Amino acid sequence: MKKRLLLPLFCLQACIQSVSAQMSTPSLEDTLQLNEVMVRGYATNRRLLETPASIGLLSRRDLNQRFGTPTLVPALNTLPGVRADERSPGSYRLAIRGSAIRSPFGVRNIKTYWNELPLTDAGGNTPLNALDVRALGRIEVIKGPSGSLYGAGTGGTILFSGLGVPAGQTSVEVSALGGSYGLYGNGISIQTGKNNSAISLNYNHLQSDGYRDQSAVVRDNLSLVGSFNVSPKRTISVLALYSDLHYQTPGGLNEAQFRANPRASRFATATLPSSAAQQAGIYQKVGYLGFSHEYRWNDRIQNTTVIYGSTTDFANPFITNYEKRTDQGLGGRTVTQIRFPNGPVPTVVTVGAEYLRNFTVDRNFGNRGGIADTIQTDEELIARQSTVFLQSETELPARFRLTAGLSRNDIRYGFTRFSTRAAGGAPAIPLTRNFTPVWLPRVALLRTFGQNVSAFASISTGYSAPSTQEVRPSTGGFNTTLNAERGTSYEVGLRGSAFRSRLRFDIAAYQFRLTETIVRRSDAAGAEFFVNAGRTDQRGLEAQLSYDFLSPAYYTSPTAFFSLVRLWNSLTLTEYRFRDYKQGTADLSNNKVPGVAPTTNVTGIDAETKAGIYAHVTYQFLSPFYLNDANTVLADPTQLLQATLGFRHSLGKNWTVDVYASGDNLLDRTYSLGYDLNAVGNRYYNAAPARNGVGGVRLRVKW
Repeated sequence: MKKRLLLPLFCLQACIQSVSAQMSTPSLEDTLQLNEVMVRGYATNRRLLETPASIGLLSRRDLNQRFGTPTLVPALNTLPGVRADERSPGSYRLAIRGSAIRSPFGVRNIKTYWNELPLTDAGGNTPLNALDVRALGRIEVIKGPSGSLYGAGTGGTILFSGLGVPAGQTSVEVSALGGSYGLYGNGISIQTGKNNSAISLNYNHLQSDGYRDQSAVVRDNLSLVGSFNVSPKRTISVLALYSDLHYQTPGGLNEAQFRANPRASRFATATLPSSAAQQAGIYQKVGYLGFSHEYRWNDRIQNTTVIYGSTTDFANPFITNYEKRTDQGLGGRTVTQIRFPNGPVPTVVTVGAEYLRNFTVDRNFGNRGGIADTIQTDEELIARQSTVFLQSETELPARFRLTAGLSRNDIRYGFTRFSTRAAGGAPAIPLTRNFTPVWLPRVALLRTFGQNVSAFASISTGYSAPSTQEVRPSTGGFNTTLNAERGTSYEVGLRGSAFRSRLRFDIAAYQFRLTETIVRRSDAAGAEFFVNAGRTDQRGLEAQLSYDFLSPAYYTSPTAFFSLVRLWNSLTLTEYRFRDYKQGTADLSNNKVPGVAPTTNVTGIDAETKAGIYAHVTYQFLSPFYLNDANTVLADPTQLLQATLGFRHSLGKNWTVDVYASGDNLLDRTYSLGYDLNAVGNRYYNAAPARNGVGGVRLRVKW
C-alpha cells in the first residue's frame, strides 16, 4: 500500500514543482478540503494533513477577492500567528510569531522564496513591497524556525507562487479600481498555457494621495513567470520582476498629536524639522531575474537548481540625513530528492545547498528640504550566506511519519568606510564580522488517524544573524558587537476535518526560547540602532477553524443556488516575555515583549452563488499590547470591520466581467496599523485610514 502511495505522490510532486505551479486552475484550491490540499513546505509535496509543521495557506480568493484594496496586509492578517503592518502606504512590516520586535520597517528574520528561487537577500532583507498581490496566486507561510531546510532565520519562511495558467488556453485580463483618498489603480495580465509552456505576464499600477499628510504612494510592478517543458524529463522556468516604488513617510506621532489630528505627519521640534519639510520618503527600484532548471532522472530521483541576480536602487530622504544605496545580489540553490519506496521503511531524502551574496554601496548626505547635500559617510558592505542541508522523511509502522533535518549555516560580513571631506580625509577602514558557523537540526513526528485527522510534534532550531540594516544602521557605521539570535521551538499540532469535511480545524501550541534577542532602539532624531536583549520566552496557541453550512453534495447539485457559504475564525493567543534583560540599571526581566497582542481574533463569512454574486465580511480584533520594553505604554484595542460585495458573470463562452465594491474600517475607528516600538519622544502612532471604500472592475477574455 505504501509503495502505491509513494509513486503517485512523486509524480504529483514533479508536476507541482514544474508547470503545474503556474497551470493549475485558479479556483481549484478554494474548493478542496483540508485533507486534499497539497503543500510544498519542507519539500514534502504532500497533503497538508500529512505535513508535520504549522503552515498557513492563502489562495487566490484570499489574496485577490476577499479584500478590495490590492495589498498583502489584510490577507496575511487572516492567518493565526502572522501580523502584517503598513505604517504608511507601501511600507510593509511582517511578523511571524512575534518576529517584528527587530523590524522598524521592512521584512527581516524571515526567509522568502518563489518556487525555490530565494527572494530574501544575503543580508537578511526581503523587499516585500516589490511584489504586487494582483500577480500572486498562492502563499504558504511556514511558522516558526525552519533553518533545517531554509537556512538562517528564526521567524519563519514564506513560499510564493504566481497566478494559475490553465493548460491549453490563452487569456487577457484588464482591471481598474478607484477609492478614497485618491486611490487609483489599473493592471493587465496576459497568460498562455499552450505548447508545453505556461507563461504569465503582469503589469500593475497603484497610486494614492494617502490618508495622512506626507503619505502619498506611487507603485508600478511588472512580472514575468514562465515554465517550459523542454522534454519529458526537463523543465526550465524563469522569473523576472521589476518594481518602481515611491512612497512618502509621514513619521510617528505621540499620543496627544494622534488623538488631536491622526492625519497629521510628524511635527517639527526645537532641534529637528518636520517630515514634510524634509520631504521624507522612500524611492526604491528593484529588479530581479531568476532561472530554474528541474531534471527528473526517473520516478525516484529529481533535482531542481536555481540561479538569480538582483539589483536595488534605494534613496531615503529622512529627518536628519539623505541615504542613497545601491545593492547587487546574486545566488543560487540546488535541491535533490531521492525516494526509496521499496524498503522496510519507505524514505524520501532531500539534500541541497544555497549560496547568497550581496554587494552594497551606501552613502549618507545631509538633507536640505528633500535634496541631498554634503556627503557624510561613504561605505561598502559585502554580505555572504551559505547553507548546506539534509533531510529524511520516513514512513514508520502504525501510521507514523518521522522527519529529521540538519543544516550548516555560515554568514559573513565585510565592511569598508572610505574617507570623505567631512571625515577629514581619514583612511579607509576595513572591518569584518564573521559569525561562527552553526548546525541547525529539526525533528518532527506525525501520526494520521484515519483519512481526516492527524497530530504532530516537532523540535526545531533557528539562527538569525543581524541583517545588513542592523549591523549598518541608517546613520552609518558598522556594529561589530551585535550577536546573532538563536532559539529552539517545541511545538505540537492537531488538524483535520469532521462532519463530512464541513468542519475543518488546525490547532498548534508552541514554546520558543530565544537567546541574544535583537531589539530596536532609536536616538533623539528617530534614527534606529539595535542591541541584544538577553533572552525571550515565547509561548503561543494558534487555531484556525472553518465550517461550511452546506454539504459537498449540495454544492455539486445542478439546482444549487450557493457555491460556497463558509464561516471561519483565526485565533492567536500569546505570552511573550523577556528574561535576563536589563536597560542600564533597570531590570526588565519578566516584562512582556512589546508589539505582540496577547489575543488576536479574526472572523469571517464567505458566500458565493452560482449566479455570480459573492460577499466577504471580515472582523478583526487585537487586544491591547505594550509599545515599549518598559511596559509603560499600552496600545488601544483594535476593532476592524471589512466587507466586499461583488458580481462575476460570464458573457458568452469567452468573456467574464467581475465588478466589486469594498469597504475598509467600516466601524470608523481611529487606530494605528503599525506602531513604532520604543520610539523616542513617545512617537509610537501611525494612524491608519478612517472609514474608506474602493470599487473596481475586471474584464477577462480567453480563447
